[in-house]
Amino acid sequence: MKTFNAALLGLSLLVMLMAPTQADSDTGWELLGTREVSFENDKDVIEVTAKEGLFKAIRIKVEDGNLEMHGIKVTFGNDEAWEPDVRAVFKEDSRSRDIDLPGEARFIKRVSFKYESKRKRGKAEVKLYGKQAGGKAEPGKSDLGKRHAGFEHLGTRQVNFLADKDTIDVSDEDGRFVALVIDVDDGELAVHKIKLTFGNGETFEPEVRHEFKEGSRSRQIDLPGEKRAIRKVELSYKSRLKEGRATVHLFGKRAGTEPSKDRHPGYKVIATRTVDFAKDTDVLIIGESKGKFSSLIIEVEDGELEMHDFTITFGNGKQHSPELRAEFKEGSRSRQIDLPGEQRTIERITFKYRSTKLREGKAEVRLYGK
Repeated sequence: MKTFNAALLGLSLLVMLMAPTQADSDTGWELLGTREVSFENDKDVIEVTAKEGLFKAIRIKVEDGNLEMHGIKVTFGNDEAWEPDVRAVFKEDSRSRDIDLPGEARFIKRVSFKYESKRKRGKAEVKLYGKQAGGKAEPGKSDLGKRHAGFEHLGTRQVNFLADKDTIDVSDEDGRFVALVIDVDDGELAVHKIKLTFGNGETFEPEVRHEFKEGSRSRQIDLPGEKRAIRKVELSYKSRLKEGRATVHLFGKRAGTEPSKDRHPGYKVIATRTVDFAKDTDVLIIGESKGKFSSLIIEVEDGELEMHDFTITFGNGKQHSPELRAEFKEGSRSRQIDLPGEQRTIERITFKYRSTKLREGKAEVRLYGK
């Protein structure tokens, strides 16, 4: 007879004898299964009939006999097993106290238990009850977008404990986000590396090392810069179990609307350029936004770079090179750059730059004029 491992998860639950109760009448509790046990045996199994449900706690009730129960093993929907340290003496029509399950909400496939009775012959009826956890939808399939206030669901991946890395592809590549949260359902795993690939090909590896219990979530992971398009998220992980699966959900906090003329009061966007870190010189052409301007502001998104040798060519062909050497973090802006004279027409702006971190990648340079 296989011995149960009572030390799993380091959780010790002492189940106490209680007076007779009507467990099946308690709000939120559902009868999951019944088993008539024989005192001639020492172990049995209750197969759970409500396999579509999500539960966060169980109760055990014994009718029509007295027995001592020890060694309970709960098998969840993903075949992961959990074995609380339980030993309870049941008088007829008594029940255990509530046994909380690890994690937020679990599918239950079966409950195995070992027992003994002072009588050599006879039978008793064991009933298993589960505390509902808010519905019968599979985790991650119902109201995922409402799971974390201010966040929306970006993708889900079922990871296999036989592997050690996996990828969540983000379908909403056109969206821009400022933070992420990761949830794990139906299993436990330790994530030791997260690699994000943004829409411009740049990557970011936050310092995250997180051990996920069933139903737990990560801290909020703030993205570098003001807002980023996300292409995919790669996870490196391991599990205490050699076999099994877990479900990983990715949530993103969306940034506000795209920049408008009201982003900097009195200014409007007059030119935008995606620069390549493999180069060192580029040009902003004013184009359709020609007019007379008195000052400028520069913003950089989706990357970090240092800008220098900034040359403005006016409508009359004359040039002006303000003393500008600025290090732009993702989503940062320059100081106000005042133009010589009261108002000037601008044809183009030439600038030199280099990336402060990457040899490859891109960033978006945006020019505002007042």
